Amino acid sequence: MFYTYEEIDRLIQEDMSMFDLTKELLEIDIKGKISFYTRKDTVVTANNLIEMLCKRLDLKVNFKEKNKKFIKVGDRLFEAEGENVLILWKIAQNIYEYALSVSTYTYEMVQKAKNINPNIEILTTRKVIPFTKKIALNAIIDGGAYPHRITTTETILVFDNYINLYGGWDKFFNDFTHLKHKAVEKKWVVECESIERAKKLIEIGVDVIQLDKVDIDTTKKIVDIAHNKNIKVLSAGGINKENIEEYAKTGVDGIVTTAPYFAKGADVRVVIDSL
Repeated sequence: MFYTYEEIDRLIQEDMSMFDLTKELLEIDIKGKISFYTRKDTVVTANNLIEMLCKRLDLKVNFKEKNKKFIKVGDRLFEAEGENVLILWKIAQNIYEYALSVSTYTYEMVQKAKNINPNIEILTTRKVIPFTKKIALNAIIDGGAYPHRITTTETILVFDNYINLYGGWDKFFNDFTHLKHKAVEKKWVVECESIERAKKLIEIGVDVIQLDKVDIDTTKKIVDIAHNKNIKVLSAGGINKENIEEYAKTGVDGIVTTAPYFAKGADVRVVIDSL
């Protein structure tokens, strides 16, 4: 994931707008070593961002665990040294505790789903916590998932709200051949909530059907019909670590979820020593 210097500086500015009053009162002016350890089993992420923070703060990186690696309680994540370790401290700890929660929750969802269907993919929505998109996306990729959509620019995803402004479903069905030709290099993903609508979408030849909050039995029926026509099916709406296995058993090609973005549980210990 690419971060600009402006983004790095904003992270620093949010935590230390001018100076560290405690450091000044204690008259600390020596170099230190800072080490980050996980207090829980976790999937490593965000180390590229922490390394960029270190470069901006003139800190030497001594150790950086590989992103995507599953590590155990007590394992070291990162280590750096220099004069500005106190600035890095809480900025990095906050990033880790959010990002590691996301990557680890994602990893657990992926493992549960792929144990049932090795070909299924876990996809995350664009409903991220504001201003966390890059950190969150990096974390879900390190956890084994992919973004469903990053912006509205690169994919076609038709919801009821689009159709309401377009002129209704009948108009969409009638115009679909022309619409599909206009987007010759793109796939049409259309959301639906019933088997009747799904059958019509299969009939006109959409590329992917996204089922929103559709029950398990209906999902299985739609999957069977769609796969006979080589149409992919996604399940979305309220799917998380607790119920993902049931949806994976339906045969859907992918599961769309927001749950990892709001995961909690990472715990990082920080140790700072003098050099």
